[in-house]
Amino acid sequence: MTLLKPTLTLLVVSLLTPLGALADSWSCRHDNDVREVHVVQTTEAPVPCQVVYKKLTEGVEDQVLWNAQNDAAYCAEKATGFVTKLESWGWTCVETIQDEAAVTN
Repeated sequence: MTLLKPTLTLLVVSLLTPLGALADSWSCRHDNDVREVHVVQTTEAPVPCQVVYKKLTEGVEDQVLWNAQNDAAYCAEKATGFVTKLESWGWTCVETIQDEAAVTN
């Protein structure tokens, strides 16, 4: 019974949390091209943050599209907006889980 209560609590919280609130990384495909969008924290804190755009199959360097020093929501909003724009251009995007060790220094 002691294990059941925390498990149920976790399940309820997981079901009630919008998926977009958990996303910090997306993988997008169009034909044979693959691109990724990541919200990256440069420290352990939510800010500063960056939105990094990767064109994995095109041999192009990663691009920092936006960054923020004071507002972590800015990076998340810009990233989700950009993913929406990619989808409107015909890309198919899915949320991915970014490794917590991906904090850049």
